[in-house]
Amino acid sequence: MGELYNENLAWVYDEIYQGFIDYSAEYEFYKNLCNDHNRNRILEIACGTGNLAKSFTKDFNMYAGLDFSESMLNIAKEKFPPGNFIQGDMRHLEFVNQFDTILITGRSTSYLLNNTDLKQTFKSVHTALEDKGLFIFDCINADLFMPYILKNRNIVHKSNSNKKQFERDSNWVKSKSKKYHLIDWKSTYYQLKDTEKIVLGKDSTLFRAFTIKEITKALQHSGFKILEIIDRETYAFNTNVYVCKKE
Repeated sequence: MGELYNENLAWVYDEIYQGFIDYSAEYEFYKNLCNDHNRNRILEIACGTGNLAKSFTKDFNMYAGLDFSESMLNIAKEKFPPGNFIQGDMRHLEFVNQFDTILITGRSTSYLLNNTDLKQTFKSVHTALEDKGLFIFDCINADLFMPYILKNRNIVHKSNSNKKQFERDSNWVKSKSKKYHLIDWKSTYYQLKDTEKIVLGKDSTLFRAFTIKEITKALQHSGFKILEIIDRETYAFNTNVYVCKKE
């Protein structure tokens, strides 16, 4: 993961993504999926700064939010002090009690850069779920995204949040990896004030897109049955949302 999730820029993430993502709609999407399967005990992996935590805590019997970044969790705890937030690694989940539903939100599977990390995560989730537990996650569709970045290597996303204006200038370059669909992402974050464009920070990270075949194979290897694959648009690019059941 890049600098965006660390102490210096975590607050920028929290501010700018509230303009990128409609978190009310995001929550309703996941809530409806959980309710369709009568689920009540939720673990959200990659909960970030806790933008979904309050709603999950209100509507479900149990909610825990896990994130790798301590800086992001510190913001989450300030925003929603009653929240059950835990610092941890999705590849190595350690819980005494199992969940009936585990979510990985925010396309955070993108940081599983190799198949070992991917399989470790899926196996870890499998262990943390009760029998027939529900596993829901989203990931970037490589078949759509890789051609897209060849035509859109430089792109600007604007955000209006909390009466502030922000801009993210991104440069996407396909890595030379022949085994995985990896993208080198460099971005600069700005705040716009009147005629000024103030640099808030720069970030550089490597992330991964997946084909349906890659994800399907890893899920089957880890003991999951795919119930549904949902094609979903986001503010930046299309994703696949996988709804799976532990077997």
